[in-house]
Amino acid sequence: MCNCRLKYPRGMSIVVCIFLYISLVGLLVAFFQPYWLVVPNNSEFACLNQTQNSSGTIDMLTSNDQGSCGLSGMCYPISHTAKFNLSCYPNMGTEQCVWYTDLESMGTLTDQIVTLLFLAGLVLCVFAWFLAMAGCCSLTCCCCNIYTAISVFLTVGAVAMLVAVLLWFGMMDSYKLTDQSCVNIFCNQVGLFDPGSCTIGWSGFLGFGAWLLLVVTVLVTCCTACHYGKIIEEEKIPAKNMVNPYERRRGDNDNAFYFKEVQNAKVVRKA
Repeated sequence: MCNCRLKYPRGMSIVVCIFLYISLVGLLVAFFQPYWLVVPNNSEFACLNQTQNSSGTIDMLTSNDQGSCGLSGMCYPISHTAKFNLSCYPNMGTEQCVWYTDLESMGTLTDQIVTLLFLAGLVLCVFAWFLAMAGCCSLTCCCCNIYTAISVFLTVGAVAMLVAVLLWFGMMDSYKLTDQSCVNIFCNQVGLFDPGSCTIGWSGFLGFGAWLLLVVTVLVTCCTACHYGKIIEEEKIPAKNMVNPYERRRGDNDNAFYFKEVQNAKVVRKA
């Protein structure tokens, strides 16, 4: 039987909440800012002409502004003030930076999987943060270990985001000429884990730093779950020694109830 007087270590819950909050803010900002890869100014890129009057020719163009590619959007390396229309993006937006509003705008199928996988990892981490908040507010727990659930959600979320980024950089050598993807068009001569002419932007560094803090939080929650699990096992009272579960402890000033442990207790059944 469980000892329902057992209390949560609220101090550790507060530490987990703070670490996880900082990590989530960094990851969310990194995800929604399209500056993972920066396209330098005055760099050449091959633009497949996809206009109606073209037979699929390739236009070699030079960027006149700094662009970028991200998981949730992109910035064209062309200044919109010059009213420049890219032949590889016939439906070029009115703003220089655009956010992906549908799966097709993300690029290839792999690009879509990368974005959705990273987003799924973020959702799991947000859910784990709410569980950690519940641990901060809860004073008692009857034989439950909320840190086990938190550590599982955080572990799966961290692995999902890591796989998403590794998949994104690992498939850069598999782009085809006709693939309408930001990295494929503006980062010239990309390869396996090689962004070509593009460089890592501040969103990438922010996401990496926040992910490292998330890993630290995962380790803290795993250690806490293991430690608290041992406390639960030590505080369990054998069921055979339980009688009169609603009897009040003598001398206690609080109104808490407990399971009284009685040696050689017998249960009397009424006929």
